Amino acid sequence: MNVQAVKIVRMTVGLTATVAVSYGIAWPLFFVTPIFAAIFLVFPVWIGWQMALQLIGRLIFSLFIGLVISEYLLGFPVLCILIVGLLLFYIYYNDTPAAPPMATLFMTIGVIMVPIMGLSGAELAHLIAIGLWFNMTCGLFFAWVFHRLIPDNLAVQEAGARPAVVKPPSPPQPTPEERVRLALISTVVALTAVVLFFSLNLAQYSLAMLYICFMAGTPSTVASFQVMKANSLATCLGGAAIIVVFNLLVAVPTYFFLLAMVLLVTLLFAVKIFSGGAHAAAFNSGLTTFLVLLGSSTGVDQVASTNFYLRIAQVLFAGLFTLIALRVVEHILRPRRKRVKRNTLTGV
Repeated sequence: MNVQAVKIVRMTVGLTATVAVSYGIAWPLFFVTPIFAAIFLVFPVWIGWQMALQLIGRLIFSLFIGLVISEYLLGFPVLCILIVGLLLFYIYYNDTPAAPPMATLFMTIGVIMVPIMGLSGAELAHLIAIGLWFNMTCGLFFAWVFHRLIPDNLAVQEAGARPAVVKPPSPPQPTPEERVRLALISTVVALTAVVLFFSLNLAQYSLAMLYICFMAGTPSTVASFQVMKANSLATCLGGAAIIVVFNLLVAVPTYFFLLAMVLLVTLLFAVKIFSGGAHAAAFNSGLTTFLVLLGSSTGVDQVASTNFYLRIAQVLFAGLFTLIALRVVEHILRPRRKRVKRNTLTGV
């Protein structure tokens, strides 16, 4: 068994076991645990408990801030917008290669998702905050367990040493002034979406707001278009899988059949994820999409196809909104010397 096969087995067995425990016990927001586990099982090695504790600490901090906003600032819209804007700027400015993986996403979840749920009641905001913390901790625990049980060194060394893979050089880091400008662009775009969703009380469509805040972290229309395409493809892959699985579960609504379906789907996606192909990242996000839709489609009176098309619409709306907003804001905040140079070249 080579390294690729070990990674496939680890992802398949680990994620199926996580679903078995979380869905079997069914604690609050249980369906979130496999999503967090999948994020860290895809890493080639365990990130280490020091990094894991940093991530948990950042999530706790952002959830605490979200609860403070939910409890005390929602009644003061101007002050609330100002505080959220400063927090988003801080998150985007510190989104550097030195930051823990997915730190920006986790902090954004706490800062914007908890307050918008608070519009429906303070108790719901507290439940969401506690549930996110608990399920992330459980997800990290399951990832650690299966990284330990099925490490890469179980792979049999193949005959003939392969040449070491040379990592490409890291892209040049922007200057502090450029980081401020890029963070400001991202903040304006994300804050516009937050104001829109909060003012219209669109908590049921908060996924689109989260996508906008995530894509706004790449303040380039080209980069955001690539993110939108990747998210759309991932949603199609995960959505198609859940529609098939949902209809099979309607025919055979048993716990063990659910686990068998999760095992099969995870195996199929893991093979593509660790194959290193051009669409490996899309299948990785597609697996996350499958887990999200699985959690929102296994309850009573839920229809997977409806959730699927709603999610597609939210992704497309988020992508188009981000593209247009980034183009407008980047044009306004572009340094003057670049504008003059561009106008000279175009003869305007």
